[in-house]
Amino acid sequence: MAKIGQLLTLVSCILVHHSVVSAVEEEENEGSCSRQFNNHQNITVVAAPGPVGPKGDMGPRGHAGTPGETGVRGAPGKLGPVGPRGERGDKGERGPAGEKGAPGTSPPAPPVVAFSVARTGILTTSQTRVLTYDVILSNVGGAYTEGTGKFVATFGGVFFFTFTGMTANAANSNYYLRLMKNGEKMVSLHENNGAQAQYQAASNSAILMLRPGDQVWVELDKSGRTVFSNVNRYLTFSGFLIHAD
Repeated sequence: MAKIGQLLTLVSCILVHHSVVSAVEEEENEGSCSRQFNNHQNITVVAAPGPVGPKGDMGPRGHAGTPGETGVRGAPGKLGPVGPRGERGDKGERGPAGEKGAPGTSPPAPPVVAFSVARTGILTTSQTRVLTYDVILSNVGGAYTEGTGKFVATFGGVFFFTFTGMTANAANSNYYLRLMKNGEKMVSLHENNGAQAQYQAASNSAILMLRPGDQVWVELDKSGRTVFSNVNRYLTFSGFLIHAD
């Protein structure tokens, strides 16, 4: 019971001082509380916590730290999906008219080549020969030569040619005409009356690619061939340029 009384006395001293007082501090006070502590140094007393004190003032701001090294740049992200199409904007105002441009240069006019000739007389031959024409209907460009009966191209291009033939009004009258280019046969005409005396006429044509200097003419085959014409001009030879190179 004596120990319990002493313990109660210690608790009272603690409640009065709101803390545990050490034996050293109590030596300055010679009260009963110091004597209780001195006599019971091995007793541990647990007191209730005191009230929370007021918040202290904010301390000074610390010095700014040294910036760290820049990190490695990350890989680019994946391309996102295409967004929805926006609404169509309003039509803008019409701008002012531009300045008038300088007049351009016209391309050179394409060359014109065209000829048409006719024959008025009969021709009978025992050997192959060039058929000549004595009437010049037109010769634009001057590429046809009356004396030789030949057309000579002055430049390259695409040309159209046509020619006609006619038999004499006699039995067994016949002819064989050929359109020639540089000595090579292009197209031909052939008529034969047989036993009946009559006139028979025909025509043929061709489109030829020519180079400068190429020659084109109509040729009558040998072996007694005969072509007929008179002032009515049944035998003709014509040509013109379609497109120049």
